[in-house]
Amino acid sequence: MAKAQLLIFLNLLLISTSKTNHSVTKRSLLFPRATVLQFTYGISAPAILPSRSINLSLCFQVNYDLPYNISNFRPKIIQAKANDHFDLSRETFYKYIIKFLDNFNMEGEECLYRMICELAEFPMHLDQSENLLEKIVHFVFTPSLELSSNSTEKFSSKLLEAENLGKTDGNCHKIYSKCFVPLLSLFTAKYII
Repeated sequence: MAKAQLLIFLNLLLISTSKTNHSVTKRSLLFPRATVLQFTYGISAPAILPSRSINLSLCFQVNYDLPYNISNFRPKIIQAKANDHFDLSRETFYKYIIKFLDNFNMEGEECLYRMICELAEFPMHLDQSENLLEKIVHFVFTPSLELSSNSTEKFSSKLLEAENLGKTDGNCHKIYSKCFVPLLSLFTAKYII
């Protein structure tokens, strides 16, 4: 025990008599420039189909710039809803789908009409085994849920016409033959062999 105390005393003596400066630098909550704290959230849900394996995944990413200067600690006021016109209408969403399909050299408008028609011809929500993916597809691609039948806009009337053709006539692949890819085959059992 006495040896340990002697060693501690000698170490303290050496530290106090040495000529090096033993100072503690100031510390603060500052980071190098462009330092980012990132959180990534994800959820994935399987689509239960007889002979297919599909996962619907949603991911969200949040980035926070960390403070690099003391002036970064001023509060920033961010309005909860700065843009009141952010709601996306069904027609605008359909136009985005058309542009997306056109980018892949597909007949975007024709394929959208065919998908709406085939969904009306072969609804997915008739049995008890409906899942979340089927509910989403049914809600998104059934224009009559939002658009009225007395709409005067040409695009809206064509969407409703495609749905009515599917319900009454069928043969959507013949009516909309310019669309060579049956997009609904990703979700329904109609095309499963």
